[in-house]
Amino acid sequence: MNEPLSFLQRLSENVQYNYLLEKAAKCEDEMERMEYVAAFALATVSANHKRMSKPFNPLLLETFELERNGVRFLAEQVSHHPPISAVYAESDEFTVEGTVEPTLSFWMTKLIANPHAHLKLTFKKTGETFTWSAPKCAIYNVIMGKMYMNFTSHMKIESSGTYDAVFSFDNKGYYNHKGGDVHVEGHIFEGKNKIKALYGNWTLFLASCDQDDFKHHRKEYVQLFNESIHEKDKGPVIPGSKILWVSNQIPKLFEDQFHFTNFTLSLNEMYAGMSEKVAPTDSRRRKDMKALEDGKNDEAEEFKHKYEEEQRERRANKTGNVPMWFAKDEDGHWSYNGDYWAREFSNCLDLFESNDNNNSTRSNSSLSSSSSSAD
Repeated sequence: MNEPLSFLQRLSENVQYNYLLEKAAKCEDEMERMEYVAAFALATVSANHKRMSKPFNPLLLETFELERNGVRFLAEQVSHHPPISAVYAESDEFTVEGTVEPTLSFWMTKLIANPHAHLKLTFKKTGETFTWSAPKCAIYNVIMGKMYMNFTSHMKIESSGTYDAVFSFDNKGYYNHKGGDVHVEGHIFEGKNKIKALYGNWTLFLASCDQDDFKHHRKEYVQLFNESIHEKDKGPVIPGSKILWVSNQIPKLFEDQFHFTNFTLSLNEMYAGMSEKVAPTDSRRRKDMKALEDGKNDEAEEFKHKYEEEQRERRANKTGNVPMWFAKDEDGHWSYNGDYWAREFSNCLDLFESNDNNNSTRSNSSLSSSSSSAD
């Protein structure tokens, strides 16, 4: 089952908690900076909670932009086979860039998703960098029964400074695992030495405390955490802990609206004046998603088929295949070229509008012009 979002829009959920990076940028203490960066990295996966529906596959050259809370975000589908999405986000304090190349595989009744998402954060004032990859996840009971998901790999945040951090997700039943394991545990390291403990519920909160305090209270904490899951509580906090992140309140109709957060529910909105502002390749213009959102499933399927057929035709004609906003270097790394926010969209394809020539651009100029512009 699809959800009425493009995969590019789903990637924009990563900046939902950008205030954590703003906090980190202002921290004088390097350890505290790592705490908030780790909290941000964990918060990026929180939007996956109960999200079993599949987003729409982006068309080649499809884009999604977002300007919110002092951050600009841009994603572009830079490759179709294999599917690769390039992302870039920027504020006065930081930049985040990366690529996502998702793969899916089946094992018995389990679906394994590896996002191959590699992200790099840079603080502008110091030049300090942090890199991490999103964890793998498994969705169980995809054939019959109630589906649930677990993260199945570690998540390591490496910095150019003194400290690194590693998160482990419980998927072996040590914590309550009915309906999925939501507990997360981690540490901040200096070399191989554990300096600080990180713990919480990846759907709700993250806290930090001294390593010795965590070891002392861990057995009691496990019992209290499992009780908190049963009572649908946020979870216990070890004495002396600092709360780093708390998730935003979910909408009242969370269960009936594809398990979208309030942030996610707004991603398809075309506010006044936006239609003239965003690129013709923007995901908000997809008529198949709009039809699905309105409950018109047959119409959604018709538009989806139409877009895919037009994409196959462009590929056969070898037209409209050069990304506009990201460039690939000799090492295969995709970098933002800095041009998008000038909003010169005359050479962009009208991906989602019906016309006699589906390879046409807004200015009807040749695609060779588009290619040179992308370079």
